[in-house]
Amino acid sequence: MEQFLPSFTWNNPTRVIFGAGRLAELRGLVDEISGEGSRIFLVTGRSSLKARGILQRVLDALGEGRITLFDQASPYPSPDLADVATAQCREAGCEVVVAIGGGSVMDLAKVVALLSNKEGAAQEFSAGERVIEGPGLPFIAVPTTSGSSSEVTMSSALWDREGKQHMGLSSRHMFPTVAIVDPEMTMSMSKTLAAVTGMDAFTSAIESYWSTEAEPMTDGINLQVIQMFHINLNRSSIQGDIESRANCAMAATMSGIAYSNSRPNACHAVGIPLTLYWDVEHGQAVSVTLTSFLRWAAPGIPHKMPALYAALGAQDLDGACARITQIMTRCGLETKLSGLGLGEGDIDTLVESTRWDRTRTLPRPLGRDDLRGLLTELL
Repeated sequence: MEQFLPSFTWNNPTRVIFGAGRLAELRGLVDEISGEGSRIFLVTGRSSLKARGILQRVLDALGEGRITLFDQASPYPSPDLADVATAQCREAGCEVVVAIGGGSVMDLAKVVALLSNKEGAAQEFSAGERVIEGPGLPFIAVPTTSGSSSEVTMSSALWDREGKQHMGLSSRHMFPTVAIVDPEMTMSMSKTLAAVTGMDAFTSAIESYWSTEAEPMTDGINLQVIQMFHINLNRSSIQGDIESRANCAMAATMSGIAYSNSRPNACHAVGIPLTLYWDVEHGQAVSVTLTSFLRWAAPGIPHKMPALYAALGAQDLDGACARITQIMTRCGLETKLSGLGLGEGDIDTLVESTRWDRTRTLPRPLGRDDLRGLLTELL
């Protein structure tokens, strides 16, 4: 009888500190990692932390005199913004980078930490014109949403919205040094934000599970993540209680640990042009095709489907897709491309703009005509 012997390399060196109130440990971690009195480059969004009083609390705890604050992070950060922030970090002589915010904040800060001790622009590294050699500054990530998983991953997304381009940086040197996942930080998320960020991580876990890069460790984590979102995402979005928010925060972090080894693929490949061309929010953009790609992938992994069904509380493929659709609908998300403003005339643009390099790890080959058919059925 033929035997299956796994062979893989596991990536994830980030120390994860999880629990309500753990943000209070930030000062001690900074001092441990970079030394007492070290200069800190603090990256945040423009208003949320300040409005909630968290920013001042952090400044008081760390000591304002050692902090250079960059509070201009925006959704879908550009290479130019990364260069501006990197220059400020370098000029201030900072020795550690701290990010407190959602995925865009952490992605931006991750690039800053990597490039502050290197010559060259973010665009040059993203395009492969320069090679990432050696680590950057120590980096501590504190997520305030439950979906990007950037606090434990080795890549950052950068966007040129005007040029309709998505790019990014990826390197083992980009894993955060420490992630502080404090569920209390997620309590101010709106219903919509909890839904779209949660569906981002939920989708990533299912993509990671069906991927040809999957292996036993990623499968085990992803099945747990899928079950946690299946049970908690609607409650986190609608009721927003600390228990469901904590479970979604944990699931999102676990998802990132898994997909650092078995990467998101087809849903993200289509989701990128949905954001660039139709301005669809990222979590909504990647999740709208989830059931379609699940139906496509299922025949390629028949031995793995029963465990997935169980994680979703379903009996078969129809039941699994119905459950995903139910979760999205209850969260107020669209499950059809027509609901996002697309019509038949948009399908060719979407097909041609898809990131085809990211579809290669589907368990079944996908051609342009195949994708065109799937997307047309989703109108």
